[in-house]
Amino acid sequence: MKSRSAPGSSTLTSRLTNRLHGPLLLALVVVLIPLAGFYVIEAFIAPNQLVRIVLRSFPVLPLAIWTLWYERSRPFERQRPAIRVAGRILLLVLVMAFAVAVLGIGINWLYDPNRVI
Repeated sequence: MKSRSAPGSSTLTSRLTNRLHGPLLLALVVVLIPLAGFYVIEAFIAPNQLVRIVLRSFPVLPLAIWTLWYERSRPFERQRPAIRVAGRILLLVLVMAFAVAVLGIGINWLYDPNRVI
């Protein structure tokens, strides 16, 4: 049973446990940092233009899904379920189209010497 401190006291009564110390943290760092570096490098120097566009635009997708479906201030929350789902899907498509236009095609156009898609 956990002991309780007096009301208003800022003293912790139990020891916080950190689960990411030691070998797991080291493994995450050793694996994720080179993988992220490889991903970013490939997003800018991949030989195929379509691969570069997709790699630069893809990180927007999970953020857009989280914002449209799971964030507390979701759009269309007071609408009927059919309108809510259709509106969120339409917004997701628009967000991804904007991401592809700006992050994919826009950056590709700036850095590609041939300036073609």
